[in-house]
Amino acid sequence: MEGFKSAIRNIRTSIFSPKVSLEKRITYAMVFCAMFGELFGFIESFFIGLPLIAVLLPLISFVILVILSFWGLKTKKTRLFATVAISITALIIFPLMFFANAGLHGGMPYYFLLTAVCTALALRGRTRICLFVLILAEYTGLFFLYRYFPQGFIPMSHEDAFVDQLCSMLLASLVLFSFSFIVSKQNHHDRQKIEQLSLLYEHQANTDELTGLFNRRYFNNFLKLAILTLGDTGKLHIAMFDIDDFKYVNDKYGHPFGDTVLKQFAVILNETINDGVTACRYGGEEFLLLIPKKNKDEALSLVEDVLKTTRERIKLDENKFVTVSAGFMTCTEEMTYDLLLQEVDKKLYMAKHMGKNRVES
Repeated sequence: MEGFKSAIRNIRTSIFSPKVSLEKRITYAMVFCAMFGELFGFIESFFIGLPLIAVLLPLISFVILVILSFWGLKTKKTRLFATVAISITALIIFPLMFFANAGLHGGMPYYFLLTAVCTALALRGRTRICLFVLILAEYTGLFFLYRYFPQGFIPMSHEDAFVDQLCSMLLASLVLFSFSFIVSKQNHHDRQKIEQLSLLYEHQANTDELTGLFNRRYFNNFLKLAILTLGDTGKLHIAMFDIDDFKYVNDKYGHPFGDTVLKQFAVILNETINDGVTACRYGGEEFLLLIPKKNKDEALSLVEDVLKTTRERIKLDENKFVTVSAGFMTCTEEMTYDLLLQEVDKKLYMAKHMGKNRVES
């Protein structure tokens, strides 16, 4: 029993998992429907005493469909499998069964509907259009043939025809429901994947790859919005940091070490992020902090703590540490985005000019 359950799970994983292409899953749903239909048709024809041809035809069709399904499992050519499987089933097997099962008097018209739906869902491009036109033409011809030459079809009693129609309707309904379920599940899976990719791309677009901080693009947009809403949010301060003598660090210790320094400084900035503080790498060795809602002394104290932590934690060699200079500005309502960045950049230049390792406000 456990082996049977395991086999069912393996079939589900290899055929009906969302990781399997939609075309392959829908094709298999139709092939399985036809397979069970032919098997049931063989049993039904045998027990109700239909002519030998009506008994053998569903059995032969069942064997062909089993072979097709095994080939579909092994081949990686999903579209070829879908085209061959649907063509054989829709254009050969179902029309032959239409003759063997009393034409329109039996249940085969339900299967014709399945072929049209399956063709629309499982095939693509010109193949889908061509096959649909062939199916429509062939089935229309069969319907007219039954209308004017019913003697060419193997008859059924009314009771047998009722059973055949009922079983065909139930089986076709089950498969159409399966089609709808598969497509719905695929759409849900695709939406989730798109949402995940969208979040990933948004994160990549707004994040500096080296430090993990927000990048210049994000910060510019965020700062413009913060300035516009300054009247609602209250105080707003900005600090621009520049690692002192960073070119010397790169030249003497190498660029990989320089990258390590940038990442270590980003960690220090991340530790300051609370109460709405936003940090970003603005470019090269320049970083920005946007500090809302605090008064000037509190914001300045936070910037001083960043400088202090840097010169205590980021070591160049045994007796030498990295230092950082900073410019600090408090934003007022009359300030524009460009003016604010221009002024804080001037403050940073002054800090550099006056000896570095300090904040100028």
